[in-house]
Amino acid sequence: MLAPIRMTKKLVVAVSGGADSLALLHLLIEAGFKNLVVANFNHQLRGKASQADAAFVRRIAVKLHLLFELGKGDVRRLAKEQKLSLETAARKARYDFLASVAKKYRTKTLLIAHHADDQVETCLFQFLRGSGTAGLSGMKPHTQRTIEGITLDLYRPLLGIFKKQLLDYLKENKIHYREDATNAIAEASRNKMRLRLLPLVEELFGSSYRGAIVRSARIFADEEELLSSMTFPLVGRKELSVKMLRALHPALQRRVLHSWLKNSGISEPGFAEVERVVSLLDHDPQGKGIFKINLPGNRHARRRTGVIFIESGA
Repeated sequence: MLAPIRMTKKLVVAVSGGADSLALLHLLIEAGFKNLVVANFNHQLRGKASQADAAFVRRIAVKLHLLFELGKGDVRRLAKEQKLSLETAARKARYDFLASVAKKYRTKTLLIAHHADDQVETCLFQFLRGSGTAGLSGMKPHTQRTIEGITLDLYRPLLGIFKKQLLDYLKENKIHYREDATNAIAEASRNKMRLRLLPLVEELFGSSYRGAIVRSARIFADEEELLSSMTFPLVGRKELSVKMLRALHPALQRRVLHSWLKNSGISEPGFAEVERVVSLLDHDPQGKGIFKINLPGNRHARRRTGVIFIESGA
């Protein structure tokens, strides 16, 4: 997926210091990409360990003669203030930082080290959340994300490579990396899935289930692209007509609303969020229906004068 990118183009690479991002960084250099900006974000969740990660990544960047940018943020406070899960708050803070780095260096290209095992987790997690085809298609090798008014190209070059292959590469090339101890603690939803559920699935069905999920994701992604093209003219609007939405088939109605919520900055909208917005479409002859529903991130969807729109909380 990096074929369209010139070797000389400046690229921002998210590097945590873990195995995945270190493998990505070295594979990029092997492929001939030299104009790289190594970006490390300190979530301030692990104290001195987070600081040590940043120092480790900085040393690598210096050794490889690459530009280095360090960011940090109080993710726990952000989660509390914006009523987000810790995982969602961490992701938001991280991408805001990466966008600021891209803006500083006048580039719009970000590289992230998500791999095939991450894809398996994402697809299964989305299935359990009831997100439909959009969720089952998983992460895309190339997507665009608008952050702080900047539309960025986000690439995931490792999406077809499994973690074991990356670890074998690091071992073969004697590349050292840091372990995030929190990955071994089954508290966050993703960690619970990784440490408890997936080992059980592998015990029951064998390791081939991972490849099957990745293949299914590719099929769903192609179908999703086709169907999304049918809803594209609507999802970019700030307001949606209640009359127009009522006239749509329920399947297309949900698809429009899911894409519209996502395009409006609602993080990972699932079935519950979409259905709450659908409830705003109920006919209301006596004027006693629902006119406002809550959404993640202290935001709301509101119905007024025949349209639905999103507003921030007070």
